[in-house]
Amino acid sequence: MISSTSHHRGAHRYDPVQLGSIQSAIRSSPSGLVIFQSNSVQGIEKLIELVTFGMDLWISEICNEEGRPSGALSLPRQPPQTLLLLRNQTHRRRRPRPLPPHRHLAPPTPPPQPPLHHHHHHHPSLLLRPRSPEKKLSDSPSLSATTPTPKPVPAPDPNKRLFKSYGNAASLFVQMGAYRGGPSTFAIIGLASKPLHVFSRPWYKCEWLSTNASSTKSKAYKMLPDWGYGRLYTVVVVNCTFPHNPNSANSGGKLILYAYYTQSPKRYEKFVALEEPPGSYNEQRFKTPYKYDYLYCGSSLYGNLSAARIREWIAYHAWFFGPNSHFVFHDAGGVGTDVRKVLDPWVKLGRATIQDIRDQEQFDGYYYNQFLVVNDCLHRYRHAANWTFYFDVDEYIYLPDGNTLESVLSEFSDYTQFTIEQNPMSAKLCLNDSLQKYTRQWGFEKLVFRDSRTGLRRDRKYAIQAKNAFSTGVHMSENVVGKTLHQTETKIRYYHYHNSISVMGEPCREFVPVSAKDKVTLHDKLPFVYDDKMKRLADTIKRFEAEMIGTRLA
Repeated sequence: MISSTSHHRGAHRYDPVQLGSIQSAIRSSPSGLVIFQSNSVQGIEKLIELVTFGMDLWISEICNEEGRPSGALSLPRQPPQTLLLLRNQTHRRRRPRPLPPHRHLAPPTPPPQPPLHHHHHHHPSLLLRPRSPEKKLSDSPSLSATTPTPKPVPAPDPNKRLFKSYGNAASLFVQMGAYRGGPSTFAIIGLASKPLHVFSRPWYKCEWLSTNASSTKSKAYKMLPDWGYGRLYTVVVVNCTFPHNPNSANSGGKLILYAYYTQSPKRYEKFVALEEPPGSYNEQRFKTPYKYDYLYCGSSLYGNLSAARIREWIAYHAWFFGPNSHFVFHDAGGVGTDVRKVLDPWVKLGRATIQDIRDQEQFDGYYYNQFLVVNDCLHRYRHAANWTFYFDVDEYIYLPDGNTLESVLSEFSDYTQFTIEQNPMSAKLCLNDSLQKYTRQWGFEKLVFRDSRTGLRRDRKYAIQAKNAFSTGVHMSENVVGKTLHQTETKIRYYHYHNSISVMGEPCREFVPVSAKDKVTLHDKLPFVYDDKMKRLADTIKRFEAEMIGTRLA
């Protein structure tokens, strides 16, 4: 056993003759085992640096004086990273690298240690073994004899160009939501790099990992429902369908998605898309009757919106769809203080939900990522309502005379979805009628001129039985099971007050004489006719609003 002597400030000095005798002791040890002891860890570190340099040694373990492996408590002045370094070398049969002489700064003050019940001092010890006792080590103490000659570094090729990448242009997958669509099917909704999906072939794989560590895998089917409108990002809906319910025992588990960059299975990202706690699976929620008769899934609300128009819109449709309906709004920056003020009463009644999606602006998709939003809403509420409606807050669903919503949807029940024709309205033309108090009238009460052109293809909106849809769009879905109906003009329509929602003040900005009621009026070279069908409902809607939320918004 050879000890070191410590001096002030933790410095350790070894006589060269003593170091030579240490090396000789290692080489001549019959058992291949030599114990070195120092009164501090710094002494051992210095010993490793000086003695083992150029020798084919490995550290067996750090022991206390009784020969038992030392733990953290027996090395009170050793920082955690040093302990890990020394103990890791226990498992690595290779030459230790010399430790830099100034590797450690002043270590933190250790916690007080329990008193030792021995009369002598305990010092950390180091056991060194030759890597191979049979191997004959060189007796030469010179460093030149033991240090390998470095290979010459070839000169760089001036024609070899390097490509240095910094940051990421677009994410492989940006998840918005993941939902169980039935006993054995799931949907994961998100964004992905559009160039990657256009010029490569990324794909997906699903795995269910149960709480008991059993695993079930399935193939995944991807859908790109934004019709190519995506910008830097495109919308991706990943369907995972397993052969059976992976959580049939209701013991809980995790849905894991594997997202691959290319056709090659070598490069991918793996993440938990959904987690079901034990006991949370409820198969009854996938069966009728559903919670609502009708659900509204709104697109992204952005920009400066007129609180007055929003107030009129929700009051009208809360009346139109009846008490067993619900409205889901998506705030992409458009729900300001005034807009929230008119929506909050309906939220408190349980008739509406406002989801904050403002973070979507980090990902450049089409129109505030409205394709992403409508697909998330589809799957989030897939089994929440009999019918889900998709249209905007400047559009009003209307039933021609003699029709009721219940009778129309009963007639359409064999169809998975139906589209709705629009009545395009002027957002600025009003009658120049001195008897009207326009400042007290609602927007749809005084905007009464309809574009009368026929034979044009206009955007349609739609309603869908969400249980039969796998993904959806803004104007209809192309991924459904079942039939689609388009000839619905005599049964249901919608009035479209285009751009009226962004007019902050009075919408009546141009007036035509009262005689325009009975003739075609040309405005901006377009023909308009008088249409007061929505106007006739105004008093009914105002009374309904007062009954539901009082006169707080009057």
